Amino acid sequence: MSNQYSKPGAPKTSQNWMDEAKDRGVLGATIHSAVLASASNFEFDQFLLLRVLWRQHELPEVPNIEGLSGLVTQATKMLDQYKSWRTYCESIGSEESPEGTFAIARYYQREVARTEEKADPQAFNTPISSRTRAAVNQVGKGMAGLSLGPPETPTKKGPAPLPGTKSLLDDSRFALDHESSPSSISSSSPSPIHLVTPITRELANILYPPTKDEQIVNTALIVFLNALTIHFCLSSKWTLHRKPFIATFKNAKFEARTDGYLDSPGGKPRVLIEVKPVLRSLNLLAIQMQESAQMVAWIKSDTESAQKRNTTYAYIPCFYIPGYAANSTDRRFHISQDRHLVYVTVARYDQTYLEYLVHGKLSKDGKDDDGKDLSFMTMDQYGPWDTTDRAHMRRLGPLLLAITLRAEKESEKEKIEDKKRHIS
Repeated sequence: MSNQYSKPGAPKTSQNWMDEAKDRGVLGATIHSAVLASASNFEFDQFLLLRVLWRQHELPEVPNIEGLSGLVTQATKMLDQYKSWRTYCESIGSEESPEGTFAIARYYQREVARTEEKADPQAFNTPISSRTRAAVNQVGKGMAGLSLGPPETPTKKGPAPLPGTKSLLDDSRFALDHESSPSSISSSSPSPIHLVTPITRELANILYPPTKDEQIVNTALIVFLNALTIHFCLSSKWTLHRKPFIATFKNAKFEARTDGYLDSPGGKPRVLIEVKPVLRSLNLLAIQMQESAQMVAWIKSDTESAQKRNTTYAYIPCFYIPGYAANSTDRRFHISQDRHLVYVTVARYDQTYLEYLVHGKLSKDGKDDDGKDLSFMTMDQYGPWDTTDRAHMRRLGPLLLAITLRAEKESEKEKIEDKKRHIS
């Protein structure tokens, strides 16, 4: 069986997942039964066992993101009183550096979007006719921190590898390098927001060559996030710290490192950050696999109480901020910047999915032959927002600030709950 995935991205529906699982021979298996044949390859079969679906939403489809409309309105008012925010927005589209808090952020955003004529093509993307393992070394750098291997202290030899298990990352497109907006958002600008038009892979390589260094992208995103929040009295801080998350299962474990996160008091991450120097469309599946693994590792690294907080078996409200009612699915945020384009991904999962990760439960009835009964985590990807487009950034800024405000509310609510538990 070929180890090359036949679709351009991860499964979008439970039926898509069922078809792929049957084709790969992993239906009936769980992530706990997987035996990892390599310490460096995150295989597609094992990715399927994480039970993650991906749905992509373009900007006009995002009138709200999980109950954030009220917080976005609040964030917009906060930024409208911020002179340097207005100066920053007005500077987009010109080469002039704005004065004020966003000057450094704008500088690095321009660096990210600038074409590097002398960049070594072998370090990033080669032409399709001669693609080799060098094609995704920069994606591989991000995935190098996502190492897979057996538990450190196994008591006995694990079962045989899953039938049909083959490494997606053996394919040249996914080789690892082993180096260690919403229309409802108000805006002071009347400019309409335009979609980022999809283009072919060949044209993307020509028009948007890779940024010469992934760290420039990371700096651009983190500095922008800090500029949005630095003048407000917030306890949560955006950091460049590459935090490791370890997910341990029965026969294996893996570690995933992020490019940064929103750090709340006590060192608890609230939002994950991941960056790439290339367009997402050039390596969509590899990026989806990595970000899915990061999300799973984050969940598995949490305490039992944090894992179970706000997850239920049933009712899923359409727009809701987790932490303010019992009947809600858990939602976690992931912010990505791939070259000059920013994405916001919302991971949704419920108690049945959590039980699958913790105990390997197949489905509600214990069977694995009915996609409707299986539990999944859904990654809803919104965007992209273009950092070179003024209208995009006028809408993205309030959204990112709103996500930070949401984290503040979560943190404050947990403090109150902890005090109540200590008193009782």
